[in-house]
Amino acid sequence: MARFLTNAQVNECVSLEDVLPAVEAMMDNHGSGEAANLTRRRIATPGGYLAVMGGAIMHDGVFGVKTFTNTRNGYSFQVSLYDGDSGELLLYTQANRLGQLRTGATTAVAIKHLANDEAATVGIIGTGNQAGDQLRALSLVRQVSEVKAFSRNADNREAFASRMTEDLGFPVAAAPSNEDAVAGCDVVIAIASTQTPVVQGEWLSDGATVIGAGPTLSRFREVDDSTLVRANRRFVDSMEQAPLECGDISAAVDLGLVQWSQFHELRHVVAGTIPGRASSDEIVYCKLMGTGLADVAAAKVVWERAEELGIGMVMDW
Repeated sequence: MARFLTNAQVNECVSLEDVLPAVEAMMDNHGSGEAANLTRRRIATPGGYLAVMGGAIMHDGVFGVKTFTNTRNGYSFQVSLYDGDSGELLLYTQANRLGQLRTGATTAVAIKHLANDEAATVGIIGTGNQAGDQLRALSLVRQVSEVKAFSRNADNREAFASRMTEDLGFPVAAAPSNEDAVAGCDVVIAIASTQTPVVQGEWLSDGATVIGAGPTLSRFREVDDSTLVRANRRFVDSMEQAPLECGDISAAVDLGLVQWSQFHELRHVVAGTIPGRASSDEIVYCKLMGTGLADVAAAKVVWERAEELGIGMVMDW
């Protein structure tokens, strides 16, 4: 029997507190060879594109696939989750909300394993649909004292700052510029849709952890070359996806400023096979594109909770 869920029903089933440990456990097991990722692929059409990604989590006995389209009508996301032994369809769900939760949880896992323990000040560039869950997830792994938020629209960043201050219980201030948002922060999160870098390396403080969690198209750049050059350690969530989707890294590699061999996958830090940082003053950079495996891990939690709560439509499929 397969269970079918809407975005609203996904939101009824799980929260970031549920998804974060599932994504972290997936990375741990992936780092130990107990999972396999299916790299995102896109098919372009005159009206947009279709993307497909997925993965198998052997220790959890599931595999799955995420598909999404991007057209003039916007994005539409779906995830199918299957039993790893029988191949039975367990869950088919809308995945817009699932993707927000997965993205926030992945950032939180990166910060948990890469940022200094005492990291408390945060700069975030971008105040759109994904930004709120970035801060909510971050607050689950660090004691945040202050956030500075910037986006190009002053009204949007002011509204975001007010809303998130009330939501999270710590001060979120609208920064007048992206430099003001970054300067002096322990953690910097870039989650803006931009083709021009919004983070410059000269703004970073020693010990900063920089998370790029925004666009995944090769022509888009979030950080400038000096950010990558200054970083003492550099991570991505998928080395196979990175050359296809990380415009900022690819540009720096083409110029000979960094090499792909200097990047490592976050999963190996989570699994404990390589260190996230060697000292508190190192600058650490991590680009998160989002993996199919993370979607599968999140979908597994949603399916389990929906089964427990009896949410969604059940069909003999």
